[in-house]
Amino acid sequence: MNIAQRFPSSSYVLKQFDIDPSYVHSPDFVEFVSKNEAKYRRFYENSTKRGKEYIPLFKNLLSNGGLSHLFIYMSMTESGFQSYAKSNKKAAGLWQFMAATARRFNLKVSKERDERYDPVASTKAAMRYIQTLYRMFGKWYLVMMAYNCGEGRLQQAIRRAGSDDFSVLMDARRKYLPAETRTYLKKILLLSMMGEKIHKSPKKEDIKIRDLILPDTEVLVNVYGGTTLQKMAKLLRMNVGKLARLNPQFAGGRISGEMGMTQIFIPVDRLGYYRAFYRPPTLEEIYRQKGYSRLVAHIVRKGETLRTIAANYHTTPLDLIIANQLASPRLVANTVIMVPVTQKFYESLHRY
Repeated sequence: MNIAQRFPSSSYVLKQFDIDPSYVHSPDFVEFVSKNEAKYRRFYENSTKRGKEYIPLFKNLLSNGGLSHLFIYMSMTESGFQSYAKSNKKAAGLWQFMAATARRFNLKVSKERDERYDPVASTKAAMRYIQTLYRMFGKWYLVMMAYNCGEGRLQQAIRRAGSDDFSVLMDARRKYLPAETRTYLKKILLLSMMGEKIHKSPKKEDIKIRDLILPDTEVLVNVYGGTTLQKMAKLLRMNVGKLARLNPQFAGGRISGEMGMTQIFIPVDRLGYYRAFYRPPTLEEIYRQKGYSRLVAHIVRKGETLRTIAANYHTTPLDLIIANQLASPRLVANTVIMVPVTQKFYESLHRY
């Protein structure tokens, strides 16, 4: 098999990842492509159909962040663009973050909100991680290796090999890297070459795939916490399942009241319904719904947060933000904040 002829963009792909273009002649890679091309063609087709809502977004974020758009194929390899993907090792989301790594790059991971499933937040975190790895290792193929097997494991492999050369680390006989990582790199390269070919190919079967994955256009809109995707779907006159697929970060479809004003994706053709029918609750409505009738003063102690104060008064951090018009959730010790409470709770404070 002549890979360079079969995939005209192979040289471009390899150079983007700092790999010598002669790798297309490697017997190991030629054998991998020969054995797996048909299987990964099906995987590519299924992934792009699932990911048509994410592909334009990812490419735009990657390019604007100074990264090659080809890293989109790393996400494809990680998750197949299954928004709810979760591995046996408990890595989750489109970029398959472990919880500890996700938190390291400022993603929220909790029972109520798991931003590993948020397409925008997780992609931005993946970009920060990719850039961090590049600063550590200095070559894009090393970044992908470290993303898969871990920074420490890659450093160990480089020490054992006495080199960070791609062909040395990928040597199947010497096994400096786990077999899983070597396969991971070859899969990304094959999918990248395949994807670049399909997007430019005049062949009917490739044009058919391009037509299938043309993205529905989505927009971000503001939504006040405390509602559900089901209610929003009803307001937007659309299927709740599709809205949930666009916003997998909200577990069970509930948008927590503690989030305040947040953003969700909606199809652009639903924007008219949003503008016509969506009305965020007023401050008076929020207080009336929760039965607040009093404000009490609280002196902030060292180490207190909105969450700990809210728990003591049976209110929420968001209610404290609104009541005090706080621009930041950070509190300063010895300052006073006002806490909205119900009449019953107010009376309990003054009972003794």
